[in-house]
Amino acid sequence: MDVETRIEDHEARIHRLEDGQDDIRDRINSLSDQIKDGNARNDESNKYLREQNTEVIRMLGGIQQKKQEAHISIWQAIGKLAIPIGGVVTLATILVNFFFSK
Repeated sequence: MDVETRIEDHEARIHRLEDGQDDIRDRINSLSDQIKDGNARNDESNKYLREQNTEVIRMLGGIQQKKQEAHISIWQAIGKLAIPIGGVVTLATILVNFFFSK
Protein backbone atom coordinates (compact mmCIF):
# COMPACT_ATOMS: atom_id res chain seq x y z
CA MET A 1 0.00 0.00 0.00
CA ASP A 2 1.37 3.30 -0.95
CA VAL A 3 1.24 6.40 1.22
CA GLU A 4 -1.61 8.09 -0.68
CA THR A 5 -3.85 5.05 -0.36
CA ARG A 6 -3.08 4.77 3.32
CA ILE A 7 -3.83 8.46 3.84
CA GLU A 8 -7.12 8.19 1.92
CA ASP A 9 -8.03 5.07 3.89
CA HIS A 10 -7.13 6.85 7.13
CA GLU A 11 -9.21 9.91 6.18
CA ALA A 12 -12.16 7.67 5.26
CA ARG A 13 -11.97 6.02 8.68
CA ILE A 14 -11.81 9.43 10.33
CA HIS A 15 -14.96 10.52 8.44
CA ARG A 16 -16.76 7.31 9.48
CA LEU A 17 -15.78 7.91 13.11
CA GLU A 18 -16.95 11.53 12.91
CA ASP A 19 -20.24 10.40 11.35
CA GLY A 20 -20.61 7.83 14.13
CA GLN A 21 -19.96 10.51 16.71
CA ASP A 22 -22.62 12.72 15.10
CA ASP A 23 -25.09 9.83 15.28
CA ILE A 24 -24.20 9.27 18.94
CA ARG A 25 -24.61 12.99 19.65
CA ASP A 26 -28.02 12.97 17.94
CA ARG A 27 -29.11 9.96 19.98
CA ILE A 28 -27.89 11.56 23.20
CA ASN A 29 -29.76 14.78 22.37
CA SER A 30 -32.91 12.79 21.58
CA LEU A 31 -32.65 10.88 24.87
CA SER A 32 -31.98 14.12 26.73
CA ASP A 33 -35.10 15.68 25.22
CA GLN A 34 -37.14 12.62 26.17
CA ILE A 35 -35.84 12.79 29.73
CA LYS A 36 -36.64 16.51 29.94
CA ASP A 37 -40.18 15.86 28.68
CA GLY A 38 -40.62 13.02 31.18
CA ASN A 39 -39.35 15.21 34.02
CA ALA A 40 -41.74 17.99 33.02
CA ARG A 41 -44.67 15.53 33.07
CA ASN A 42 -43.53 14.18 36.46
CA ASP A 43 -43.28 17.71 37.85
CA GLU A 44 -46.82 18.46 36.70
CA SER A 45 -48.09 15.19 38.15
CA ASN A 46 -46.27 15.85 41.45
CA LYS A 47 -47.77 19.35 41.58
CA TYR A 48 -51.26 17.87 41.21
CA LEU A 49 -50.55 15.26 43.91
CA ARG A 50 -49.17 17.91 46.29
CA GLU A 51 -52.33 19.96 45.80
CA GLN A 52 -54.48 16.93 46.53
CA ASN A 53 -52.39 16.07 49.61
CA THR A 54 -52.82 19.62 50.88
CA GLU A 55 -56.58 19.37 50.39
CA VAL A 56 -56.72 16.03 52.22
CA ILE A 57 -54.68 17.45 55.11
CA ARG A 58 -57.06 20.42 55.32
CA MET A 59 -60.04 18.07 55.38
CA LEU A 60 -58.46 15.91 58.09
CA GLY A 61 -57.66 19.01 60.13
CA GLY A 62 -61.28 20.12 59.80
CA ILE A 63 -62.51 16.70 60.90
CA GLN A 64 -60.18 16.77 63.91
CA GLN A 65 -61.39 20.26 64.83
CA LYS A 66 -65.03 19.14 64.57
CA LYS A 67 -64.28 16.15 66.81
CA GLN A 68 -62.71 18.44 69.41
CA GLU A 69 -65.66 20.83 69.22
CA ALA A 70 -68.09 17.92 69.64
CA HIS A 71 -66.11 16.67 72.64
CA ILE A 72 -66.25 20.11 74.26
CA SER A 73 -69.97 20.40 73.46
CA ILE A 74 -70.67 17.06 75.10
CA TRP A 75 -68.95 18.13 78.32
CA GLN A 76 -70.76 21.46 78.25
CA ALA A 77 -74.08 19.65 77.84
CA ILE A 78 -73.23 17.32 80.71
CA GLY A 79 -72.38 20.33 82.87
CA LYS A 80 -75.59 22.10 81.92
CA LEU A 81 -77.62 18.98 82.77
CA ALA A 82 -75.76 18.29 86.02
CA ILE A 83 -76.76 21.62 87.59
CA PRO A 84 -80.56 21.18 87.21
CA ILE A 85 -80.37 17.49 88.09
CA GLY A 86 -78.34 18.35 91.19
CA GLY A 87 -80.94 20.97 92.10
CA VAL A 88 -83.78 18.48 91.71
CA VAL A 89 -81.96 15.87 93.78
CA THR A 90 -81.22 18.45 96.47
CA LEU A 91 -84.86 19.60 96.51
CA ALA A 92 -86.06 15.99 96.66
CA THR A 93 -83.65 15.29 99.53
CA ILE A 94 -84.90 18.33 101.42
CA LEU A 95 -88.55 17.34 100.88
CA VAL A 96 -87.91 13.73 101.91
CA ASN A 97 -86.07 14.86 105.03
CA PHE A 98 -88.84 17.37 105.83
CA PHE A 99 -91.71 14.91 105.54
CA PHE A 100 -90.04 11.82 106.97
CA SER A 101 -88.01 13.42 109.77
CA LYS A 102 -91.12 14.13 111.90
